[in-house]
Amino acid sequence: MRWRQRGLSIIELMVALLLSSFLILVVTQLYLDNKRHYLFQQGQVGNGDNGRTALLLLDQQLARAGFRANPVNQSTLAGAFASRGAGDGCPAFDQAQTVVMTTDNNGVCLRYRGATNGADLDCLGNPIAAAVNGTEIVTRISYVADPDQVPGQGYLTCSAQGQPAQTIISGLSDFVWFQLPTAAQNSQAVRYAALFSSRASLTDGIANTAMAGNWKTLTGRDVTAAAQTRVLQIVQGSVTLRNLMP
Repeated sequence: MRWRQRGLSIIELMVALLLSSFLILVVTQLYLDNKRHYLFQQGQVGNGDNGRTALLLLDQQLARAGFRANPVNQSTLAGAFASRGAGDGCPAFDQAQTVVMTTDNNGVCLRYRGATNGADLDCLGNPIAAAVNGTEIVTRISYVADPDQVPGQGYLTCSAQGQPAQTIISGLSDFVWFQLPTAAQNSQAVRYAALFSSRASLTDGIANTAMAGNWKTLTGRDVTAAAQTRVLQIVQGSVTLRNLMP
C-alpha cells in the first residue's frame, strides 16, 4: 500500500500566518506601552528630584537674608548693612535693605553676614572669612532660560564673593520670582514658582493642557508648545525672611 504525503494547504498557512502576526503585534504593543510608561515614570522621578533640590537649596539660601552674625554689636539692620553700590548683576542696596531683584529681573540678590568664626560656606561651597561682626556676603540667584527655548534646559545659577556663577538647579522650562516684599509690609516672604520638564518628549505628542493651564493661572505666562509634550511638574515655594521680621 502506498501512502500519499500531504503538506499544509494554503489556507492553513494563511491562518497560521495571521495568528502569528497577531501575537507579534500584541507583544510589540505591550513592549511599547511598558517602555512608554517606564520613560514617563522616569520623567516624573527626575522632575520630583529636581523639585526637592530646588526647595532645599532656595529655602536654605533665601533664609539667610539679613542675618547678623553679631547682633550685640549690630542690633539693627541699618547698623549691620550700610548702603552698597551696584555690581555683579545686582542693583544698589539702600541702607538696611537686604533683598532686591537683579537688574534683569530674572533673579534675586540678597546679603547677610557669615559666622564670626569663619564656619559658614556660601552658596558655591566656598568658606566665608571670619570677622568680628561677620563678613558681609552678597549672593545672586538667577534663572537662565535656554536661548532656543528647549524644554528642560533652563537652570538656576548662584554667585557669591565675586566668584563666577555656577549652576545649582537644572531641568527647568520656566521660573518666576513673585514681587518682593517692601520693608513696610508685615509679611516678609519671598515667593517663587518653578516649572520642571523632562528633556525628552514622553507624552506621544499629546499636549499637557492641564499643567500648562495651571502654570498660566499661577504666573500669567504661557507654556511653550514644545514643553507641552514633556512631563511637567510645578513646584512652588515661599520662604519667610525671619531675619527681617520685626
